[in-house]
Amino acid sequence: MTKNKSKPLALLGVAMLMGTMSYAQSIAPQSVNSSGTKMSQTNGSLSFTVGELVVLSQTDSQGNTLGGGFTAGATLTTVSIQETDASVLDLSVFPNPTSDLVNIRINHSRIEQVVISITDLQGKEVYNGRHAGVSNTIGINTSAYASGTYVLSLKNNNNQVLGTYKIIKN
Repeated sequence: MTKNKSKPLALLGVAMLMGTMSYAQSIAPQSVNSSGTKMSQTNGSLSFTVGELVVLSQTDSQGNTLGGGFTAGATLTTVSIQETDASVLDLSVFPNPTSDLVNIRINHSRIEQVVISITDLQGKEVYNGRHAGVSNTIGINTSAYASGTYVLSLKNNNNQVLGTYKIIKN
């Protein structure tokens, strides 16, 4: 009879042990899997990534802790390009991409002076100059610029934007 009583107690012990083990398994993280996308148009682009998001943090009876954090990143680049009105200022910008020199060829102009500025995508101005609005070719040395995308803006003396162009420096 002693054997019959010890068998149910052993099974009860195993069941309790399994219950404890299954509790340890219940602290698994709950997460949203990482994902992202990139969208581009001629006037800009948007890209983003969402990493693992842990929404549960628990500690078991042995002091082991399961938790986490959040990882995310986003990049937004917008470049609005406005070509000049050819009846006011007819020009071409070349070569693009460039490695050391950007040429601005003024074919026709109805303004006396053109203000040319070049800025990087963070808004830092790297070039600013006033040039006569006569038919000629203006060369701007870009050899010292870091590789990347720049915005070339053309304005009149009243600071009105006549046109903007995206310049890629190799």
